Amino acid sequence: MLLLSQAYRSRLALPALVLCAAELAGCADARGRFEDFQNRVQGAAGAAATDGGAPDQTNGDGPCIPPAPGAVNGPALLAVNTSLASGYPILFVGTIDTPELEHTTAVHFVYRALDSLDRRTRVGEVLSVGPFPLVDGALVAKVPESELDGNANPVLHGAPITSEMTLSGYICGVESFYCGTVEGQSSGLVIGPFSGTFGITLLDGPDAIPERPRFGCEPEDLAPPLPD
Repeated sequence: MLLLSQAYRSRLALPALVLCAAELAGCADARGRFEDFQNRVQGAAGAAATDGGAPDQTNGDGPCIPPAPGAVNGPALLAVNTSLASGYPILFVGTIDTPELEHTTAVHFVYRALDSLDRRTRVGEVLSVGPFPLVDGALVAKVPESELDGNANPVLHGAPITSEMTLSGYICGVESFYCGTVEGQSSGLVIGPFSGTFGITLLDGPDAIPERPRFGCEPEDLAPPLPD
């Protein structure tokens, strides 16, 4: 069951009161965004319960053959869409490489979160996860508990999120995009399980962020454009 912790309710309420005192016209919008977030929290528990977390198996008609060691290497964008903020993915940019490990190819990520307001500015600490061996092309990437910088939060900008998660999918051949599912557990601001999808987009350069990053295996799994 997902819960909004009392401590974080207080932390969110205080800045909201200060803002309302300074500018009454902005209160309705802030209240609406917070209520929308609460609705997402209430619905996320059910979504997490119905998703078994199995790797996405949309890997074509034949067997999944992972890329050769070293074949995938360079800048990449990781977009993680969760049931807490469906349709508004958390974005990370960095590098992906595929070293040899346990007689197969593995996947290793080094990345930082992107500010959700501009999808350009790097925020938070540099994270390194993996390498994760691709047994028959299957990726099971267990990301340990870490805190997401609040500026990367796409729903409540400025509110940090602490979570751990597992990315499950297939890395078949050399492609420009890979995808799969997400299962995780959050603590702090929100307490409870979540589910979702992810997309890994290989980039032409470290700043070549797509206008609408793709966060899942369906063609329509695209983040909304930033407001003008």
